[in-house]
Amino acid sequence: MRKLLPLPLFLLIFFSCRKDSFITSPDARVTLSADTLHFDTVFTTAGSVTQYFIVRNDNDQKLLISSIRIMGGVGSVYHINADGTPGPEIQDLELAPNDSTYVYVNLRIDPNTDMLPFVVRDSVRIAFNGNEQFVQLEAWGQNAHFFRDKVVSGTETWTNDLPYVILGSLNVSTSGLLQIEKGCRIYVHADAPLIIDGTLQVNGEKDSIDRVYFQGDRLDLPYADFPAAWPGIYFTATSHDNLFQYAVIKNAYQAIAVQDPSINANPKLTLRECIIENAYDAGILSLNSTISARNCLISNCGKNLVLVKGGNYLFE
Repeated sequence: MRKLLPLPLFLLIFFSCRKDSFITSPDARVTLSADTLHFDTVFTTAGSVTQYFIVRNDNDQKLLISSIRIMGGVGSVYHINADGTPGPEIQDLELAPNDSTYVYVNLRIDPNTDMLPFVVRDSVRIAFNGNEQFVQLEAWGQNAHFFRDKVVSGTETWTNDLPYVILGSLNVSTSGLLQIEKGCRIYVHADAPLIIDGTLQVNGEKDSIDRVYFQGDRLDLPYADFPAAWPGIYFTATSHDNLFQYAVIKNAYQAIAVQDPSINANPKLTLRECIIENAYDAGILSLNSTISARNCLISNCGKNLVLVKGGNYLFE
């Protein structure tokens, strides 16, 4: 005599078995959280931030992602990682019903001879059940001069052929003179103070393209606009005859810090037509020193635009 299962129990077993099986139909649905990942300027050799997109199984059965692949293969500047497995290709990735996985993407660009920024493109292919979907990848690459724990002990001139990326620190020694010509861009890492024991002369000009810019080296949003992205510029007791013309100093912790009187009759620091903005603490901090500033804009600083104690100052 045959026994029939109660209907509720039968349905429970039926749907449980269905969820444990793989959907093989080409009508299976997958949702991607983005169709394109854009990376802001990436300096060669430095590497990028890591971005991600999400692959979601929108079906009520398990789905086998047969391949997640960087189309440029092993030669691509882009690198992926999905479910803890690095690329360039991840195969046979199982997704439970209505589950998802993160695909992480970053890149590292080798130096080349290009002077101007250049576009680097690739794509990630997601293949399942005979279907293919793609996420486009796009970044701007930029060659640069890289300096780590650099010391300027003589006379040195920077020109605007390529940006300058400062890692570790930059020190102009007591015998050093660093001259920065118009149009230079200086990008400073989060742990890299600019310490001036000698002389720093910044010779920008009026047009925006000819100004000299100092800022952090994180150019991806929202970090490109964060204060305290880099420590700032510090003029020590022995520093003298420093000049900033048409410079823009932004997103530092303390943009400019000056200590002790000038060792000669000239101001320790002269500022002409400069912009200091978005400092976390102070735009200018000075203790017992001498500063001459004319037609400068200091704005949007977290605690003080200008904080001075002792010394001689001329702001006009």
